[in-house]
Amino acid sequence: MNLVLYSLSSILEYKSIETIFWFCRIPILILLYLLTGKTNFIYLFGLLLYQTASILFATSNQDLFLYGSFASIGFKICLLILLLPLINKSNRKAIILASLPFFILYLYIIELVMYSLGDSLLIWLLNALITSFMGGIAIIHYNKNFDLKGYWLLISSIFFIIQIGAFFINKFYIKSEAIYQMVIFFYGLSHFTFYKFLILKEAENTKHTV
Repeated sequence: MNLVLYSLSSILEYKSIETIFWFCRIPILILLYLLTGKTNFIYLFGLLLYQTASILFATSNQDLFLYGSFASIGFKICLLILLLPLINKSNRKAIILASLPFFILYLYIIELVMYSLGDSLLIWLLNALITSFMGGIAIIHYNKNFDLKGYWLLISSIFFIIQIGAFFINKFYIKSEAIYQMVIFFYGLSHFTFYKFLILKEAENTKHTV
């Protein structure tokens, strides 16, 4: 609902209302997660890093964009840590191969905006690598298990990949309201679907320890 209201206020150019819904996106997700009774510190810390990155990216200051880039890569590292249990000796090579198409796509997009990234170029290359690797993990895990948990992870990874690509293009290459709305849409869905994956994963872990 917050995502829909944010998009509508953005389209209708109600700036004050848009700012409120924009700021509340991650806090609402944190609240929803805490209400489930879960307290995964890595996930919560990752969400706080993403909120920080969003605030810094909203400015036009290049120095703050650099700090936002560090916060963004920190968020992705937190997500990767949560996915590490899905990696084992039997699927490592398959995950790497499944990651390559995403990473190559990212390299093309980064090449378009390379000079605009400045000192944050290496950070975003690492971000692209981690995001691509997450996509590879999601594909191989779902292909092997075909469970609901893997479905949410796969959808989330695809949305994260689309969101970052659209973010780059809109911020540095082509300013477009349509692309901006796409960033908003996939931003919300990528976070919500990963949240759904994590809830199922933690419920599964709890069941196994009982």
